[in-house]
Amino acid sequence: PHTPHHQMKNRWIGALLTLPIAALASEAAYRIAEPSAHSYPSGNCLVLALGAPSRADGTASALQRFRVEAAVDTLRQRRCRGLLLSGGAVRNERIEAVTMANLAKTLGVPADQLVIEPTARNTWQNVGCLHSRLLKVERVFVVSDSLHAQRAVRYACRQDARLCGRVVNAGVVPPIDQLWWSLPAAAWQGAAFLRDRLQFERNASANGP
Repeated sequence: PHTPHHQMKNRWIGALLTLPIAALASEAAYRIAEPSAHSYPSGNCLVLALGAPSRADGTASALQRFRVEAAVDTLRQRRCRGLLLSGGAVRNERIEAVTMANLAKTLGVPADQLVIEPTARNTWQNVGCLHSRLLKVERVFVVSDSLHAQRAVRYACRQDARLCGRVVNAGVVPPIDQLWWSLPAAAWQGAAFLRDRLQFERNASANGP
């Protein structure tokens, strides 16, 4: 019979063998979800950066930095009018959108180009603020990792069919050195996709994520 020591060793070996497979699967999922936003014209647009938790001291987390840097790149490449940062105080008392706006300023985005939405508590609410703003622009580029941005675009379309085609996935594939958060994030996006299909979209209901 296997001793507890051997059982623990086997579990570690199993985990080490599973990790590369999970990493490859998540990388493939991110790349499949990677958008073709470059096919859309630049100009009369807005960039939406989806919120992520700040650190307890109010400084930007690695996930926030990833999203804001990608959003600022999109803002400049697409020559959009402004950057909308959406996210409330979800995990701690720090308002996500405020932390992300401060980071965007350090990256050279003028304050008059920043729009803060400080109340959203999830992705569904992140895109819920777009309805009135689309009256002023032709298109909104949604920025996060590619899987998350894809889900946000799907939510926007479910909330209002008029947003379909005007809210665009501009998500980014996370770099390999961010595997420590991108791997669990990919698993979460997969779980959210299944939950949405089984719980909310089966009856074509838009009353939930």
